[in-house]
Amino acid sequence: MSEPDLCASLQDCQQLKTVCWTGTWRLAPQRAMRLLPRKNSQLLIVQGSAWITWQKPMHHWARTDGDHFLAAGQIIDVPAGARLVMEARHGHEALHFDWREMPPGRVLQDAPQVGLSMLLRQWVLAWGQVGRATARLVWGMLGGLRWWLARVHGRKAGDLPV
Repeated sequence: MSEPDLCASLQDCQQLKTVCWTGTWRLAPQRAMRLLPRKNSQLLIVQGSAWITWQKPMHHWARTDGDHFLAAGQIIDVPAGARLVMEARHGHEALHFDWREMPPGRVLQDAPQVGLSMLLRQWVLAWGQVGRATARLVWGMLGGLRWWLARVHGRKAGDLPV
């Protein structure tokens, strides 16, 4: 597959490509690049370290959205339709990477199938956390109110009934 077929935004990177690492792309220091894959792909960091920020497509479960830091030799799977921005983690260094279509037979991991009982359990746990946080907030506010009343009336906090 030719390089322009992989991702249209990589065509701009072609001007920065060097012969240093044959078959790889080079991202100049202090430069960022946006990648918009049309097909499930893989990104391999060949030299340097990368700071990658991405947002997955709406139909893909978004557990790993956000920032990722990859060192040389690490690979990340990128689903089709993702919006990915990449730059060198250290602004003074160049980044060499390989962008390729997902190998045949390899499938992106989809969202795990979660049963209704697991969702109900998580929902109950979440509401329990909300309840405990609210109780701690009220308890803290009452303590502050006791301190303020003691200060206004000239008493010590220990003089007030508990």
